[in-house]
Amino acid sequence: MLYYEPMKRLLLFSIFLCLVACQSEEQRAKTLVTQFSATDAARRTEAMKSLIAMESSAIDALIWGVSSEDPQIREMSVWTLSEIKTPVARIVPAIITSLTDPDETIRVVGSVALQNLGEPAVPYLIDALAAPSAEIRLNAAYALGEIGTPLVTVVPALINTLTDPEWNVRRLVVRALVRIGTPAIDSLIQALNSPDQDLRRMAERALNDMGTPQARKAITESKKRSIDR
Repeated sequence: MLYYEPMKRLLLFSIFLCLVACQSEEQRAKTLVTQFSATDAARRTEAMKSLIAMESSAIDALIWGVSSEDPQIREMSVWTLSEIKTPVARIVPAIITSLTDPDETIRVVGSVALQNLGEPAVPYLIDALAAPSAEIRLNAAYALGEIGTPLVTVVPALINTLTDPEWNVRRLVVRALVRIGTPAIDSLIQALNSPDQDLRRMAERALNDMGTPQARKAITESKKRSIDR
């Protein structure tokens, strides 16, 4: 009992110091994010480097920055999140929200940032193909085409989105499949045999845009089968 009170006070003091340090780190990160609005490019770059070095400690402040009224803060917050990279479960959803930003430049930066994350972003991008926003769906399709792998999940997800109700989304899905190229041909050939007329039409368009001998042969054989039927 003689040691209990001093130990208890020491423990409480340690917890207090930890809380103060955490609050201080969080405030520092937020201050650095606000520096993204600086007119001096060197200050902006230095702020970004410092935030990247802070890693996960900077994520809350950067997510706050993604919703800033200042477009320059939003843009740089999105890109800095992609440079920190982990944890993906916190970073990717925040970047995906930028795909509906009113500023087209920020939407483009968001798409490139997702590509920068690579394969770890793929499951979230596949989920985004079903988002209510067409802007999110088309940017997700574009990013998936640029990442391209793993083929076993990316290609089927894109094929399933060839019948999206929005033309611009379908157009970007076709572009993504063409970008992936030969590894997508077998799945597109299967789509040519689908009972869904819209799916067949978009699969044919993707194969036609690829223009490889294998793709052209698949289209010719599909049309022949259709005549024979």
